[in-house]
Amino acid sequence: MLRKACKGLVAITGYLCYALVLLVLLLWLLLPKEAVKRSLVQYLNGTYPQLRWQVQSLNLHISEGVTLRGIEGYEVQDTKRPQVRVDFLTLRPDIAASLKTKRLQVEYRMVVAQGVIAGTVQWDGWNKGLEFKGSMQGVQLAECAVLSRKLERDLQGTASGTFRGTVLATSGAGEMEANLSVDHGRLGLKRPVLNQRFLPFVRATVALSGRGGVLQLEQGAVDSELFNAQFSGAIMVNRNFVMSLLDIRGTMQPRPALFKDVDNPSILKVIRTQLKDSNVVFRVSGDLYNPGIYFEEFTQLFQSLETESK
Repeated sequence: MLRKACKGLVAITGYLCYALVLLVLLLWLLLPKEAVKRSLVQYLNGTYPQLRWQVQSLNLHISEGVTLRGIEGYEVQDTKRPQVRVDFLTLRPDIAASLKTKRLQVEYRMVVAQGVIAGTVQWDGWNKGLEFKGSMQGVQLAECAVLSRKLERDLQGTASGTFRGTVLATSGAGEMEANLSVDHGRLGLKRPVLNQRFLPFVRATVALSGRGGVLQLEQGAVDSELFNAQFSGAIMVNRNFVMSLLDIRGTMQPRPALFKDVDNPSILKVIRTQLKDSNVVFRVSGDLYNPGIYFEEFTQLFQSLETESK
């Protein structure tokens, strides 16, 4: 009796899986492309109203999934250069994994700023929302025009890393963890520091964890021709991300190149005497758009050098 019941259950499960796959294929083939494209553009315009969005094309392939090409966001007053551009985005339902876990899983892959961001998204139900994970490789920050425009800074470097997190369907709140790095970078400074108008670095790394609107920074490190630094802290995230508040503290070991443009030998001698082999403690605060950097006990000396150089 039990064996017959098991066989019946297996048969029913098989028919259900067959019906599910058939339903997915039918929806896939009958899905109106233009309607989906219009809906996506409307969603982007509603979610990010600062830009005007367009999608060049949408294609459906059973084996490859949904492919969107030329997702671009333009400023109203500048329709020539997109502030955001995704060359193409592919979404492919993983039917085997979905049936195994009993949760809808979708693989995604996008090419943006000459790099690739890829991973999976899993729908865990209305109570839990979405679970996502992925990796980023070779993203060129100089190609992310919206970042440079918002920050009003020169921004260069190759970004890579891994990330994972969750988003609740009911509230939109969630959690996130990431390990990121930027190689061969350059950050423009609005206010010169020791006559340095930009910060070049070989590599910068940081571990991030976000929850409840606060982004924690740990194990931060910067390797630059000007100095080596270690830092940690927090970012209080604002919907307008350039208004996010910084509270970062760390230590740096200056290198000779940091003082190469200093013209006052007497003050420079005092700094070098006080420094000896010790580290410089620094603090970064204020908003992301216009942060302030303080060098603790060396702040007055550094300010004196800047005043002398003007």
